[in-house]
Amino acid sequence: MQGRAPLPPQPHVALRRQRLEALVDLSEGTGLEIGPLDSPIGTRPPYDVRYVDVLDTEHLRQHYGGDPAVVQEQIVDVDFSLQGADGMRTLAEAVSVAAPYRWVIASHVVEHVPDLVGWLADVAAVLEDGGRLMLVVPDRRYTFDAMRPATTVGQVLQAHSSRDTVPSERAVYDHYRSVVHVSAAALWAGAEAAELPRAFAKEDAVAMRERALRGDYVDCHVWVFSPAEFVAQLGDLSELDLCDFAVERVLPTPRDELEFIAVLQRLPRHAGAERRAALRRGALSALEADGNLDAPVAPDADDGPRKHVLEVSAREVQVIRAKRAAMARLRAARARMVRRPPG
Repeated sequence: MQGRAPLPPQPHVALRRQRLEALVDLSEGTGLEIGPLDSPIGTRPPYDVRYVDVLDTEHLRQHYGGDPAVVQEQIVDVDFSLQGADGMRTLAEAVSVAAPYRWVIASHVVEHVPDLVGWLADVAAVLEDGGRLMLVVPDRRYTFDAMRPATTVGQVLQAHSSRDTVPSERAVYDHYRSVVHVSAAALWAGAEAAELPRAFAKEDAVAMRERALRGDYVDCHVWVFSPAEFVAQLGDLSELDLCDFAVERVLPTPRDELEFIAVLQRLPRHAGAERRAALRRGALSALEADGNLDAPVAPDADDGPRKHVLEVSAREVQVIRAKRAAMARLRAARARMVRRPPG
């Protein structure tokens, strides 16, 4: 689908695109971007990219009409919606008609998915062998997650074993009990997370937990990572044969910013266990040669775009929250139908 000519991107989107283009050749093959709304990183032209979102374009425009955080004229022409005639579909069910894809982009998505292992498997199912999954991920140390400890592999395994389709009681309570009001710049400057004001009262966290226990889709950051933690945890999942990716590249969080970029390569489907393990070891060795992924990284030479990234972070939070609220309402009914009975 050709779509209309894109408007000039927001400065923070242009910077993300610049960084991703330096890591992966987006001109190769057909790509997929998950949840671009009004800020696609992969644009057409020049790229051959498909867009998937919870709603189709018409319903996105209706839902976000009058929302100051969303630029109506820049909402993309959606190719695939997760909301189908019979309810919510998985990513693979929604986009497989145009698969396989050479690359997939997901910006500020992976931290929200209820079942990380299942979601990665969904993406792997529609990527060609050797294809890339590009993730833009908030660094827990420099966001409102600064109070939260790192995600554990055990938590990821439990969510997968439980077949979570909504954020778990654990994730919901931890999120709403820990979110703080803070800027990335303040945290980089040494602000103590324990001394920061909480965004929600304890009563709010209790109420959200009760909603989660009823089976409602309560949006939150289910998973929180630093760059090194993310690489280590995917390494553990790979050793358990629960991940069809090797972490190929990581752009650590630049100083005064709040997100890192990870590029994952889809392992060959028919490779044996030894071959897959060798590919993972090779990728990990290359990352280790780059040094400590959690160490501060100098910002880009051009201070203009970096400044804009910080200035628009509040808007991005608004957009993300609005998108997740829409997802929550649509997923709630489906989650109640597929939720397994206790016992």
